[in-house]
Amino acid sequence: MFYFTEWHQKSTGCCSEGDLLLREKTKGVIGKNVTFKTTITSTQDFLTVTWNFNKSANIERIITSVPSSNTNDIEKKYTSRVIYNKATCELQLGPLVKEDEGEYILNIVTNKGKLLSGQIVLEVLEPITDVKISSNLPEPVEFNSTVVLSCSAKGSFTYQWLNGSVPLVVDGTHIKLNAVGNELTIAEVRRTDLRGPIFCIAKNALESGTSAPFNLTVSYGPENVIMTQTPTGSFLKKGSNLTLACSAQSDPPAQLQWMFNGTEMPQKTTANITLTSLEEKHSGNYSCVAYNAKTNRYVSSHVAVVSVLGTWPEFQNLTDFCLG
Repeated sequence: MFYFTEWHQKSTGCCSEGDLLLREKTKGVIGKNVTFKTTITSTQDFLTVTWNFNKSANIERIITSVPSSNTNDIEKKYTSRVIYNKATCELQLGPLVKEDEGEYILNIVTNKGKLLSGQIVLEVLEPITDVKISSNLPEPVEFNSTVVLSCSAKGSFTYQWLNGSVPLVVDGTHIKLNAVGNELTIAEVRRTDLRGPIFCIAKNALESGTSAPFNLTVSYGPENVIMTQTPTGSFLKKGSNLTLACSAQSDPPAQLQWMFNGTEMPQKTTANITLTSLEEKHSGNYSCVAYNAKTNRYVSSHVAVVSVLGTWPEFQNLTDFCLG
C-alpha cells in the first residue's frame, strides 16, 4: 500500500492529507506500455522526484527529476523505455518484458525537506496468442460418442465458450466444463450440440483472444427413410413403367440399396430407379435400405407391394371384379 513517511501536512499543493499518490497494483502486457498513475496536480513544492524499481529487494533507480531546473536524469538502461510526465510525475514504461514485474517506488522530496513516498506493484502478463480448439474425435457419432473439446492458448487467462454468438450452456450432465474452463465434455453428443460454430475466448485482465470458428460434424442416421412410387397403387398394367424414389436423413449421406422380395437388386443403388415395360415377373415387394458407413446403421423403408396384371382385358376384368 502507498504511504507517507516522516511527515503529514494539511496541504502541499499536490494532494490533500491522506491521499495516496498511486494505486496499489496495476497490470501490463508483455510488449505493451504501462503508465503508473498519480494524483499529483502540481510539482511547484517539490525539490526532487525519483522513481525506483524494487526487484527482489534489489532497488535500482530509474529516473530523478528536478522540477526547479526542469532536468531529468534517466538511468541508461531505461533511456529508451520510459516517458516521464513532469506535470504529474507519472511514469510510462515499455515495451514491457517479464523482468519488469515487481514494485515501483516514487519518492518525492519537498522544498521543506519532507519526504513523500508511494509504491505500486506491477504484474506483467503474457499476451494471449494461438487460441485454438481441438477435439478428441474427428468424426463423432450421435448418441454413441462423448466429445471432448480442448481450448489451448499462450498467455495468462481464463476461458469462455461460445456457440455461435451466445455463451454455450453447461448443464453439468450432458455438457460439462472442467475446473480450469479449457475443456468441454459433451456426453452422448447430439447433432445440434456443435452446430455452432464453436468459439473459445481466452482472457486475462487486460485483453482477450478468440479462436478460429470450430465446426465438428456429428454423424447421424439414417432416419426418416421414405420411399415413393409413381404411379401409385398396388396394381399396375403389364407394359407400363414404375418409378421408385428413396430419401433418408443422414450425415454423411446414406448409401442406398433397392430390395426386391428381400433380395438386393443388382446395380440398383441410386435414389431413383425406373422399371420399364413391366411384366408379371416384376410383381412383388419393393423396399429401399439406407446405410450410413459412419454410424454403421441400416434402416429400411416401408414395403411397397406391386402386382403387375397381364393383358388389358385381364386388367379390366380385375378392375370390374374389384368394383363389383
